Parts: sequence; structure tokens; C-alpha cells
Amino acid sequence: MPKHIDSQNIVETPSLRALALAPLQRLFSARPEFIDTLEKTDLAHAAHLGPYDLIPLLSFLELLEELSKRLQNPVLGAELGQSLSAPDLGPAGLLMLQSATMRRGINRYVLRLSALQSASDMRFEPMGDLFSLSYQITGLGRQIWPQDTELSLSSTTHLIRQSFDSRWAPLEVHLAHVPPVGVERLERIFRAPVRFGQAANRLLFAPEDLDLPYRDEDKPLIAVIERHIEDLLLSQAADAPMQSRVESVIAHQLGQQPCTLASVAAMLGLSPRKLQRHLAAEGTSLRTILRDQRMRIAETQLQAPGARMSDVAHALGYADNTAFWRAYRSWTGEAPSTRRSG
Repeated sequence: MPKHIDSQNIVETPSLRALALAPLQRLFSARPEFIDTLEKTDLAHAAHLGPYDLIPLLSFLELLEELSKRLQNPVLGAELGQSLSAPDLGPAGLLMLQSATMRRGINRYVLRLSALQSASDMRFEPMGDLFSLSYQITGLGRQIWPQDTELSLSSTTHLIRQSFDSRWAPLEVHLAHVPPVGVERLERIFRAPVRFGQAANRLLFAPEDLDLPYRDEDKPLIAVIERHIEDLLLSQAADAPMQSRVESVIAHQLGQQPCTLASVAAMLGLSPRKLQRHLAAEGTSLRTILRDQRMRIAETQLQAPGARMSDVAHALGYADNTAFWRAYRSWTGEAPSTRRSG
């Protein structure tokens, strides 16, 4: 069980607040599948914890994936996200609820995510003519966690609807993992097209939605909530493996701007030479990390029915199909057409 090292909420392992379990307990506490899965993931003790106690993030991720299988519900995370209220998301959720505009609420929520969990990277930033709200788990290797991803983006979507406009929908939803059986159910939840095998998990926003005024802010109340959050912030592990930090940057940049040594180093606040040294000490390089992420995305997208080579090439940051074809053949010894579904 992770624990505090000092009063600044620096934790030994990637962690999150036990309040994240409350919606699961509320919905499934009587289900034997849930009880068995809690035991399997070493979270059986969590029923006795306070909402702000810490549990291992990895155990929670495994719980969601296993419970999805046991309940035979491939979109469990997304459906769970629609059941959450602002208090379920902690004080960061309450800040969104008190914000005057969508932009202000999202910015506050993103900056305070670490009050709920560590080893996470959420960003709200321009993406061409649109805005992107992206979410990644960092520092836990390369495994993808579809249920947590869909839970996070679905709960954020639901919170935005609760806070500002019940009719709101993102323009698109991007997910890094392969399509589940219930794609249509996902699109009904998000009320938007869902694209899989993407470089990053993200919601896309129309800029004109972001600055519409919805309420006057209660500034004294917001100040109280923010002060409370300061006491809860968890360390986001600045000493996480450099490879994990680079993977997160690439996920945000790929397909949007060139992923060069200079651009990645700048995002991490390092010089290119220092970044190279850090990666070499971990036995890797930017070239290797970029290749591996492109391979993963390519394999996922090529498996999707009706995948177009031009779309895959663009998602990977290649100028055209020919450049992607050559790169893929150099990685695998095969043409990408051999991996296409159907």
C-alpha cells in the first residue's frame, strides 16, 4: 500500500484517492464479480479507507479491466463515467462546477487532477483550429488501459455537461486502443464520432464553446476549494523514467507537429543534449521511442475495418503514404497492406 513520505503528498508508487472506488462500490457492491475482483487486485481492504486515503493506481487500473471482463461489458469505464457527479471527482470536480466558462473550468480541472491521482498527464491546448483535452497514464510502462481511459474521458464529458450545457458534445473522441465490441454504445455516450488507434486519448472542442458565460463565480468559495486542493496535491513524479515522459510528449505531438529532439526537449524543459544523455542512460533513444509508438499506432489503425492508408500516415506524422509505406517496411519487413483488416 502506498503511503506518504512527507507532508507534501509525495508517494512511493503511482497512486490515487480511494474516493475513485466509491462509484464502483455504489453500483456493484452486491455483485460477486466485484467482490472477487477486489480480492484479486488486492483492494479488498479499500472499503475501510477514507475517501482521501491512497490506493495503488495500478491496482485500480487492473480492477477496471478485470471487472469489464467479468461483467462482459466492454464499455464499462465509459458507462461508469456517465454515473459520476462532481463530488465523485473530488474538489477538482467542484471547481469545474463553480467556473464561469468552459475554458476556465477545464483549465482549473486539468491543473488540479493531481489532487486525485499521480502518474497522469492531462493537457488542454490548441490543436490546429480546435482545442484538445488529452489524458495519458505515465510511468507504468507501455500497456494501454482502455477502461480507465474511457472512464476518464467519459466522466470529464459528463462533468462538462453538468457544469455548463447538458447538450454539449465533443467534436470527436480519440482513443489509443483498438475498437471494443460496443463502438456504437461509445458513440452514443459521447454523442460524437470515436476514432481508435490514435496517438493520444483526447476530446476535441470547438473554440466558440469555450468562452460562453454560464454563471457569476463565487470567488470566496472557489478560494476555499483551491486551498483544500493544495493540501491534497500528489507528486507527479518529476523523477519518473525519462522514457515515460518522452512517450507522453510524443503522444501529444504526433500527427500535429514534427517530433524532433529539439521540440521534445523543449516540452520537457531540457536541452537536446541533456535529453539524449538521459535516454541513453535508460538504454533507449528518441528514435527508438518514436518508432515504437508509431508501430503501435500503425498496428492498431491497420486492424480497423475500412482503414485508409492516408489517415494512418497522417496520424503518424508522415507527409504521404509513400513515406509511411517505406517506414513500415523497414520496421517489419512487410508492406502495411498485409496487416489491414478485411
